[in-house]
Amino acid sequence: MKILFCIYQLDFADHIALAYLSAVAKQRGHQTFLCILHTDHLAEKVAFIQPEVVAYSANIWGFKEMIKAHKEVSQTHRFVSILGGPQATFSPETFAESGMDAYCMGEGEWAFRDFLACLENGKPFDDVENLITARKSNPVRPVINPLDDLPFPDRDLTLSNSFLKDTLKKTFYATRGCPYRCNYCCNNLLHELYKGKGPLVRRFSVERVIQEMEYVKARYKMVFVKMGDDLFAPRADAWLEEFTDKYPRRIGLPFNCFLRFDIVDDALLVLLKKAGCYSVHLSVDSASDDIRERILGRQMKKVAVVEKLKLIRSYGINTWVNYMLAAPESTLKDDLNTISMSRKGQVTYPAFSTTVPMKGTALYAYCAKHGLIDPATFVGDMSGCNRPSELACFSRKEKKIRFNIYLLGAIIARLPSPLYQLAIWLINIVPPNKWFLKLRQKYYLYNIENNIFRLHSA
Repeated sequence: MKILFCIYQLDFADHIALAYLSAVAKQRGHQTFLCILHTDHLAEKVAFIQPEVVAYSANIWGFKEMIKAHKEVSQTHRFVSILGGPQATFSPETFAESGMDAYCMGEGEWAFRDFLACLENGKPFDDVENLITARKSNPVRPVINPLDDLPFPDRDLTLSNSFLKDTLKKTFYATRGCPYRCNYCCNNLLHELYKGKGPLVRRFSVERVIQEMEYVKARYKMVFVKMGDDLFAPRADAWLEEFTDKYPRRIGLPFNCFLRFDIVDDALLVLLKKAGCYSVHLSVDSASDDIRERILGRQMKKVAVVEKLKLIRSYGINTWVNYMLAAPESTLKDDLNTISMSRKGQVTYPAFSTTVPMKGTALYAYCAKHGLIDPATFVGDMSGCNRPSELACFSRKEKKIRFNIYLLGAIIARLPSPLYQLAIWLINIVPPNKWFLKLRQKYYLYNIENNIFRLHSA
């Protein structure tokens, strides 16, 4: 069979879920193709390829556009449709309106394998675990464990068929699952969905990860590696020691990974630096311990953030630190303190975003309960992270100042006195404007290419 995978948009990290699904399909002897709605025309792709299956992967952002395109092409072409990803997993109630033949919840590889087997044998797929159909809604199967049972991901599907083949940074994943349940994250829903179904947090073997990297490095441009895991290294353990031995010898490229402040120590940093770690992503979320724990559910408790940042810097590792502005119940002082915290901790690049309660999360429920959003009209997609807050608890002036922190906070944190104090005064007085936006864009791009991902030497 010919299978056309369809996503709304491709970012600078290729869609790893499609790579695994494509690998599963190819194992069964099928051909796979890619359509990116943001740049491709679905109807033209379907007309040219004539697929028997169109497999969509969707989240909230772009879902409406995807459904519209699907319904239009379904009027002139016959194929079996299935949709997976965050939209199907966290909003299964949208199945009826989607026009799809099936939704796939949760991890999709083995469900997709069984779905294809049914089609191959001309049998109905209503009883396949993880699938929702017009006739039945099935429970999810246990998590895939061990992860090495999966076929190697078909990285060529997205890399060869997009601009990503020429990008200098490539993204890899050593793990699946996150052990934490922050109130703003859909991960807490995964914990509930897979309760009693096996360990949500799992690791590929080091050898498996290295072999995937070797495959990509041999075929595509690659001067920097980003580990996209929610938490790459929870501690200095035997897995990380093996990675530290093999990665420098066989890959030997600088890399970036995600850590948490409450697990950072000398033992961990020694191994990461030895492996070739160039920069790390960390999240503080709020400078207020109370907001961070009670409202955002970060589960980090009280951590000496500035001291931890200085410790990381002492190993020559650059830092990207995430802050969530305009969190419910936070004060303007809390958000301004994120700049001073970054300055004291010598953060390489402090990254600010506006707090957006995503549907299905505990934070969304909190905001709805307290009248901070109107569930009937609030969209709540990730694009809101780059705009002024939509929460009802802040005045227009407060929203403007907070958005100025988003625009200029990273620059201000690096200024010496008295320019620092002058800049703080400026963002409290001058409204957000196109000049602030241009400054942010240039500063962001410079840091991404040079200080967080080392691409300038390529």
